[in-house]
Amino acid sequence: MTTVPNSSRDRLPVLLRGAWFGMNRALRIRLKHSGITTAQYTVLRCLNENKGLNQVKLARLISTNANNSSSLIKRLNKQGLIRKKTILNDRRNSIIEMTPKGESLFRNAEKLATSLQTDILNLLPPNSEEQLFYLLSKCSENLNE
Repeated sequence: MTTVPNSSRDRLPVLLRGAWFGMNRALRIRLKHSGITTAQYTVLRCLNENKGLNQVKLARLISTNANNSSSLIKRLNKQGLIRKKTILNDRRNSIIEMTPKGESLFRNAEKLATSLQTDILNLLPPNSEEQLFYLLSKCSENLNE
């Protein structure tokens, strides 16, 4: 017995990947003149939203591995956008925080990201924004367990 595939269900991974790459490309274009990449923006956003992060916690938040987070941190540090503060009790561990330059650049980039978010949400049916956020959060929570 052959079943007819439900086109939307069967294409969920492709649709999610397409949405992600499209949003990433659109943000990259908007950030082009800011001097940071979308990955660097994500790091700055996480640092803005979560005080007292070390490299391990940051890597988890941005869903990457230690090597990628290390590379991002080095580039942001070299640009003067973040600094690492050594923890007195644990010399091998450090807290990462934004510098004033990083905070200023983040605020400008955040306006561009918010503008993109508004443009995307305006494509949705009225009053569906909260449902979209809820569904994406549920997927993310369950997939990251």
